[in-house]
Amino acid sequence: MGRINMLREVVAVTAALVCCATGSALAEDVASQATSSNSSAHGLEPASTLAPGALDESGAVVTEAAAPAPRPRVNYVLGAIVSSSPDYAGGAERSYGLRPAWALEYGRFRLSSSRGNALMGHGLTAQSESGASAMLAQSERFSLRASLRIDQGDDGSDSPRRRGLPEVRSTLRARLSTGYALTPRWSVGAGVSQDILGRDGGALMSLNLGYSFPYSQQTRVSFGVGAGFADRQYLRSHFGVPAGSASPLPAFDPKAGLYSVDAGVDVMVALSRHWVAVGGVSVSQLQGDARRSPLTVKPLGYSASVGLAYRCCR
Repeated sequence: MGRINMLREVVAVTAALVCCATGSALAEDVASQATSSNSSAHGLEPASTLAPGALDESGAVVTEAAAPAPRPRVNYVLGAIVSSSPDYAGGAERSYGLRPAWALEYGRFRLSSSRGNALMGHGLTAQSESGASAMLAQSERFSLRASLRIDQGDDGSDSPRRRGLPEVRSTLRARLSTGYALTPRWSVGAGVSQDILGRDGGALMSLNLGYSFPYSQQTRVSFGVGAGFADRQYLRSHFGVPAGSASPLPAFDPKAGLYSVDAGVDVMVALSRHWVAVGGVSVSQLQGDARRSPLTVKPLGYSASVGLAYRCCR
C-alpha cells in the first residue's frame, strides 16, 4: 500500500512538472510571437538583414531583402577579365589579354575558369584554380575540395629566352585543397597538385593567409599573402636549362623547395543583384633556385586585372 501511494505521488509530481514546463514554453512562444509582431508593426528588421545587391560575409550578392529562399541547385558566373602580367614567371616582357571568366556549379560540383572560380563568391578562401572540382567536405569553418585541371605548359614560342629549351608539355593536374576560417575575416588555406599524366609537370604545394572585410554593403575588399613550393621535376621543367640543349644559356639544374612568395588585394563591388565588378593587383617574387635560374630576368613581377561578371542565382 505504501508503494502504491509513493507511485501516486511520483506521478503527481511528474505531471505537475510537465504542466509547468509546457506552460513556460507556451509563454515563451507567445512572448516571441508578440515581439515579432511588434517589430513588424514598427517596421523593424533583423540586424543581419542586408539590402538586395549587397555583398554578404562570403562575398555573394544578396538577392532578397527578407529571409533567404532555398538555394537553387544550379549557379553560374559569366563575365570577362582584362589583365596584364609577366609573359612567364621571371620574364621581362609583359602579356596583355582579354579572357572569359565563367563558372558553373551544381550542388558540390563545379566547372570554371581560374577567375570565375573566385567570382563564384563563396568558400573559405579565394580559389584561383580552374577546371572541374568537387567539394569533398564542408562545414561552417572548414572545406576540402578535389579538382582536375589542364596545365597548358609552354612551348617557348611566346618567350624568346626559352627558345631552344625542351617544350613544357601540357598535362592534367590533380589538386587537393583545403581552407579553414580562423575568424569571420581571417582564413588560411593549403593545396597540393600533381601531374598525373607523367609529362614532367611535377608537383606543387601552396600555402596562403587571407583577410576579407566588407568596406560597405556593396563592396568587399580581400587581402592575401602566400608561398609556393615545388619539387625538382617542376623546377627543372620551368626554370632549368639542360646540358647540351640548343639554348645559349648556361646549364642549370634547380633543386626542390620554396620558389615564390606573393601578396595581393582584390576588390569586388555589387553593381546590382546580379552584376559584379572586380579588380585586383598582385605582386610575386621568385625565390631559391627559381630566382637564380638563367631564365629569370625579373624575379619581382606584378599582375593587374579588372572585369565585369553576371552571377546567378545564389
